[in-house]
Amino acid sequence: MNAHIVAVDTYGSMRVTAPQTGKQVSAYKLGYTTAVTAVLLALYGEKARDVSPKQASYRYVQIDSEVVVRHGHILLTLTADELAKAEQFTRQSHRAGVFLWRDKTWWAFPDSSHPDYAEPGYRVGPNFDPTGFRPPSPSTGERETAVTGITAERSQRSASEKPWWWLSGETYPHRELLKRHGARFSSRRKQWYFIGAELPAAIRALVTSEMQSDAEASDEKHESPLLSIFGGRIIGKERAANGDVIVKGENGIFATRTTMDNRFGETKVLWVFDFPPQSRVGNPLPALLTALQHNGAVYAIYNQQWRFEEAERVAAVDALVESVPLTDDEPCTVDEAAAILGMQIKSAPIVEPPPRLFALHDTAYARHELETADSKPIPTGTRGKVVKLYHHNVKHGWSYDVDFEQIGICWSFERELTPHEPIPGIKIVRGAIVPPGAVLPPTDAEIKRTMIEYGQQLPAEEISTDVEPERELISTPEEVQPPAIRILKPVSIPADGEPLDAVQTAIRSVKAQPIAAVQGASLTNGRTARIDQAYVGELTGSITGQVFCYGFAVHEGICIYVNMAGPRMGVEAIRAKLSKGDQVSVVPPDAPAVELTAGEGNSGMYHPYLHYLPEARFASLILVHDWAATPNYGGKATTFIFRTSEAQAIAKLKHHVMQLVNIPVFDAWSAYLYEAGQRAMLVRKTRSAGGIDLVSLDLDLDSWTHVITGGLEQGIISLP
Repeated sequence: MNAHIVAVDTYGSMRVTAPQTGKQVSAYKLGYTTAVTAVLLALYGEKARDVSPKQASYRYVQIDSEVVVRHGHILLTLTADELAKAEQFTRQSHRAGVFLWRDKTWWAFPDSSHPDYAEPGYRVGPNFDPTGFRPPSPSTGERETAVTGITAERSQRSASEKPWWWLSGETYPHRELLKRHGARFSSRRKQWYFIGAELPAAIRALVTSEMQSDAEASDEKHESPLLSIFGGRIIGKERAANGDVIVKGENGIFATRTTMDNRFGETKVLWVFDFPPQSRVGNPLPALLTALQHNGAVYAIYNQQWRFEEAERVAAVDALVESVPLTDDEPCTVDEAAAILGMQIKSAPIVEPPPRLFALHDTAYARHELETADSKPIPTGTRGKVVKLYHHNVKHGWSYDVDFEQIGICWSFERELTPHEPIPGIKIVRGAIVPPGAVLPPTDAEIKRTMIEYGQQLPAEEISTDVEPERELISTPEEVQPPAIRILKPVSIPADGEPLDAVQTAIRSVKAQPIAAVQGASLTNGRTARIDQAYVGELTGSITGQVFCYGFAVHEGICIYVNMAGPRMGVEAIRAKLSKGDQVSVVPPDAPAVELTAGEGNSGMYHPYLHYLPEARFASLILVHDWAATPNYGGKATTFIFRTSEAQAIAKLKHHVMQLVNIPVFDAWSAYLYEAGQRAMLVRKTRSAGGIDLVSLDLDLDSWTHVITGGLEQGIISLP
């Protein structure tokens, strides 16, 4: 029989009142949002019953069979058929809460967010070897082991030390014999071990297979152990603007080669590691920490970074990285871009500057009060003579040196001068009107002083003194360099039979099934759409008065939207608790209670929309999470779309993608983005009630760029 050990999340056992009988029973407390309840009920059959109270925030299951619980997990031994049955339930849940022991590692069951087994996230799931506990079978109740026989693994650090024999597998029935012949049990590894050159004959008779540790592997060529830090392979290498070398591992880790001055003034070379985000599916953080520790990395508490400081370690990483070529990510030229895209280049129109108002030696008058560089005042209408011409400035236009009578030379913008003699008795002062409290814009005198200080004054035009200057001298405008164009080459979809990632699978699926023609609604028509609401239950949380809930939405345990109404004091109390990160509950009339929270330690995360009726002392409040109100387009984040119709959701999605990616997004692509995003699990429906239809959107720059470039490469969309 192919046996498999699985672990199911639990909060332990406690006494509850069974609603079927009204009696106190012992039941196992389980999470409400995971698939563990459905899995246990399906595996145990008639031996298990759901005894959750009506308004409980957790699920409670009574099991009439022997149960092994270790470190917050129920351990079970399943057959292949039972394992497949458990997978059917976990795939329907957002989080499985069930883990499989395979290849001496725990793996999270597939769920709606990842279709295959994956490494658990940081501090998620069990972290012990379960084989020594002999978990029972839920169908037969027999305590079996998933390992047949006993395996002996020989380990020896050096030739001068005695070898260690690690015994794993079906050792429990033979524990007395093992102890009698000198073996000891390791509580950390949950295995028996024997120290000596050879195993005693009695123990060797029990061994069914023998292994040799990696340290004593034969002459096979091994990869560098440093590659374990990078997930087995370095996939990218770039040079930063300051000269530092940055490499990226296949597991998402970044390593930067940089320098640091120590307290003695000596410059040291370091390799500093930055971990991938913890929200990444299948986050390899536990494996990363283990790899760093095994390779001698040190943790800097002040900087909260793992790094290599020893010269030997730094040199080893240098040698490993040296063979990796630098990633060619330089922008291509305009001609190269045109050749790649198959497009023609349109020549940029030459913008001629406006004609000059003054020529050399012309008479000019001060249009308003001016001042020279040494702060001498120049009254309105002061007569002067143009003695020098300057080249055209794109922002400030033409400028001149004007020799004002009895004052001196002043560098002046053309807008400060006039060719007309002023009317006597008129004084003009140039200023600006700004709102109260606003900062006044700089004056022309301040602008000119700043330009002179930073060397931004344009050079004067060279005028021959032998020839009478023409009336209009137009300088050649500065040559405008065309902007560099970056071409993003799509990642080709592998051939049939090769594994695809989620985005590639979505692109291929969309290509195989034509997209329904749905036009996105305009987001700039100034109209608003009504969001439905309906009574879903009462909000509780140590408050005074009854506060009713008319809709909520929850994403991965975080309350994104809640609509409530009731006495103002009660509504404000609920608002305060959620704003502080505390927990409140929605108690539906015919279903278990639902927890609403902003997450532990998250405060001030909601945008309130409050309407108060003073005559009735009644308040209506809608709280919207900051993730939905102010999307973060600067990195991997999540935002939400209040979907009132398919067309509106498509248009809103296109708006978010335009803000996120660094490439153009056209209206004709909207339906494709919406369909491909759903199939790639970048767009998902959240858990909601009360008529609200909330869709979560992963703001993943790389994934959405891949969706667009892949669609272009496959011919699903095209450039207009």
